[in-house]
Amino acid sequence: MPVKKKKIQALEPNEPVPVSHPDAVSRDQEKYMTLGEHLEELRLVLIRTLLVFSVFFLASLFFGEEIHKIFTRPYKRVLGEGATFYQIKLMAPFMVYLRTGFMVSLLLSFPFTLVFLWGFVAPALEPKTARLGRVLIAFSTLLFWLGVWLCWTQAFENFLKIFLVTFRPLDIETKLPIDEYYDVFFNIHLIFGLAFQLPIVLILLGALGILKTSFLLSHWREAILGLAFAAAVLSPGPDVISMLMLFVPLVVLFAISIFIMKLIEKKR
Repeated sequence: MPVKKKKIQALEPNEPVPVSHPDAVSRDQEKYMTLGEHLEELRLVLIRTLLVFSVFFLASLFFGEEIHKIFTRPYKRVLGEGATFYQIKLMAPFMVYLRTGFMVSLLLSFPFTLVFLWGFVAPALEPKTARLGRVLIAFSTLLFWLGVWLCWTQAFENFLKIFLVTFRPLDIETKLPIDEYYDVFFNIHLIFGLAFQLPIVLILLGALGILKTSFLLSHWREAILGLAFAAAVLSPGPDVISMLMLFVPLVVLFAISIFIMKLIEKKR
């Protein structure tokens, strides 16, 4: 039985040889990296993250006194420039400098950590997904610092006024232990920063097809009630003003999230 030969087309002398796109080659290579190579890449990511954190930490310790003056401005604006703190524990001032440096370094190096981690994951993803991840990282960082800024400029000082001035009995001298002040300071700002991640969660769920805008719109009353409950639980104080300072931005972010999710659904 005669064997059918496969016809081979010869290339012209000046015809370019087809070559795969470099990005596709790098992605293919990344997908087939060995476990040891992946661990080596992860080790480099951790080293870069620690280096960035260490630089910020050393700078925070060097400028510790200036940072302390900035962070205690709301306290002095409420009680006066001559307001001071109590030192209850022997190591309290030293631990305040360490904790302040750690928290400042953690917050400043967090965006770099996300970028490094996404750089480790992105080569194994499609280009469109990798670009979306970079946009979400930038958006998440911006929202986090927006929440911290709102707490710093509005919520925290009003919170101090309520508990140090409004509800203060006349026969009590108002002074806070220095470590308690920083506990409240960091906790409140962290709560606001994390609460402002609501759009990221909703947009991711919408992009994955888990959550639809039609569901959110049909249950908007329940959603608003849930946001009010979250604001009441997470707000720095039990007063209505502190709750509204967190509740109103969350409602605005909820509306913006629905709008962005609707755009994504239309694009599909």
